Amino acid sequence: MALAIRMSAPSLDGSLTPSIPPMKAYQTNPHFCWRSSGSATAVGIVAIKMYRSLKRFRARNRKRVERTVLTDDLFTLPNDKVALEVLGGKAKDSVSRVSLVCIHGSYHAAWCYEAFYLDFFREHGLNAYALSLRGQGQGKMPDQLPVAGTLEEHASDVASFVRQLEKEGQRVILLGHSFGGLITLKAAADLDMLAGLVLLCSVPPSGNVGIILRSLLRAPLQAFRITWGFISRAFERDAKLCQELFFDKETSLADVGDYMELMKKGCPPGTRLLDLRQLQGSLPVPVCTKPVLVLGGEMDVIVDAEALEETAKAHGVEPNILQGVAHDAMLGSRWRLSAEAILEWIKIQDFVADGKV
Repeated sequence: MALAIRMSAPSLDGSLTPSIPPMKAYQTNPHFCWRSSGSATAVGIVAIKMYRSLKRFRARNRKRVERTVLTDDLFTLPNDKVALEVLGGKAKDSVSRVSLVCIHGSYHAAWCYEAFYLDFFREHGLNAYALSLRGQGQGKMPDQLPVAGTLEEHASDVASFVRQLEKEGQRVILLGHSFGGLITLKAAADLDMLAGLVLLCSVPPSGNVGIILRSLLRAPLQAFRITWGFISRAFERDAKLCQELFFDKETSLADVGDYMELMKKGCPPGTRLLDLRQLQGSLPVPVCTKPVLVLGGEMDVIVDAEALEETAKAHGVEPNILQGVAHDAMLGSRWRLSAEAILEWIKIQDFVADGKV
């Protein structure tokens, strides 16, 4: 498999149709350009702002670690014109046969794991990769579509990447966040050799309808703010709303602003990760028969405790709900709490000893 690790500017995660007019942006090419009637000066200003935002983000949020560069930063799907962005690399200072593959949710892309998780797990003896799902991040698609893909298409893409690692002798642990949890559950059903599954602030196997109904009954005003935030993508313009939806209160608004820029760039305007109406026909997804960790945050306003309990009960385990942690558990000021909980779980599984981590 041809993979490589890149210093890239990425995106985030979504499932509702934006009400704002779609921009004429073609972000499926890593070096996309804007077709605009404006001047070249305006384009230059935008490019400078993108560069400065990414530079501030990386300087503030993670130390520089030497990357393992292979040959490419895209995984081309078999018999398809679609290529997925891949970030991450092999374990540092050790040889490992265990790989952690991280899948994002709506309005996110691989970048959300690059900030902290990938280096953390590579420094602790794991190969760690993050994929941008089709139509998201800096991958390639022949056309920009209103919906990036179906649940089955996304799951098949993930399974193809996992099988490639397995062919190279790797034991693979999948990690899915938010709607990415549904995608990894669907993928896991077709992966007999999968070592384990981490469901991080994940939508339960039955979908998000129960979450929405409980939110409307429990806190109607907050439910309206959340719904409006997703439909209009207002969280990309309002730092306080973005913080409320995704991050803990200790995450500074300056950091939130950097994440907002990455969200904008990773999820093209006018393209949803999934069609929620169409999704209902694929639910519930099968439960995973491999070892499963169900991990969530006490302060998560998107995936509530009942959803975590539903997911855990379906898999015969207890949920691990971290105090003070919000929906984007892999980011913000408390990212290390979830990372350490995942690492501890991996260490007690048999596949760690087998994989010589």
